[in-house]
Amino acid sequence: MDTEIDDGYDADALQALYAKTLYTLRESRKAMLKQYAVENEAALLEKIRSGVLDEHPAYEHYLSALIIEQTRLHVRAQAATQLGGVETEADTGISIHLMLKDKIEEHYATRLIEPVRLAHDALLLSFDSGLMVEARYFSRDEYSIAWSWGEAELRVDTAPVHSDCASFPHHLHDDAGTVRKDSASCPGTDCWSNFNRLIDTLLVDPLLENGAAATVQNA
Repeated sequence: MDTEIDDGYDADALQALYAKTLYTLRESRKAMLKQYAVENEAALLEKIRSGVLDEHPAYEHYLSALIIEQTRLHVRAQAATQLGGVETEADTGISIHLMLKDKIEEHYATRLIEPVRLAHDALLLSFDSGLMVEARYFSRDEYSIAWSWGEAELRVDTAPVHSDCASFPHHLHDDAGTVRKDSASCPGTDCWSNFNRLIDTLLVDPLLENGAAATVQNA
């Protein structure tokens, strides 16, 4: 007889589900890196930093690979807990996206027009103001947050380029395709505090027209 677990899945079915999920995440990360002919995220970041690759979308793919691996470790730790396995130090992954998803849905419950969509490498948000956000958030120091409002498209990110920007490596790509100082983010704060501050700002001023931001160069 199959062993039953608390959530209604039998152990064999749950183990198969975890195995499939872990395999899919592992292969997704490998495919992400393979398109740039690199073996790891550090090598991809160096190509971006040196100018061998254009900043975008390479930096988003760099973050995607990191986030996918972060998610894989989180799922592996969850599997160890659910299935009674031994959790190792390498299994103690914490998914920033899962944490942010919960906080966003609670904090912006009255402003979201649909539940937060959790892609394997991004958070997708839709607000009642028409603001649409696509976020890749790996850590407090590495993220890329793109948004649209009507026809306008903007992005803040931490790619280690544009060293002449006053807020380097944090910078803004505005709707005109110009790189400007990122006055919307709050470097050094935890992920939720920074993201929360940015979303609050965008719900009031989606084009960031009211903040002081110095133009430094064309994107």
